[in-house]
Amino acid sequence: MNVVRHRPSARFDVIAPAGFRILAALDQAAQDCMIDLMITSGTDSHVAPDPHLTGEAYDVSGKGLSAQQISDVKTSLEDMLGPLFTVLYEVREVPSDPTLRSIAYVNVKATGPHFHIQRRRGTTFPPPAVTPATPMVA
Repeated sequence: MNVVRHRPSARFDVIAPAGFRILAALDQAAQDCMIDLMITSGTDSHVAPDPHLTGEAYDVSGKGLSAQQISDVKTSLEDMLGPLFTVLYEVREVPSDPTLRSIAYVNVKATGPHFHIQRRRGTTFPPPAVTPATPMVA
């Protein structure tokens, strides 16, 4: 059985609905991809207005994963979370591996290769309820 774990330093001071959705997707991705995943950051190590602080973003290590596993995890998370979320494979420099090069998001300040998953900027989760228009009375 594959599981999601977290580093002892990772904190979860608040978990918003988007955060719970991400956690559920991470657990399912671990099962679907048959690998263990390690959350390296929750509400720790970030400054406002970062979505980590509102419990709407997590970082997950890519350490020990093959290029194909990284690609599979990214695809799995994107498929499960849909358009209201962003899934990045964040790295300091462009990877030499062609599989990783095609999915990498280069951030020179990245602490190491990792997935950054968050509620997409400019969205609300859960989305506002859509109520049908009031029926017209004749």
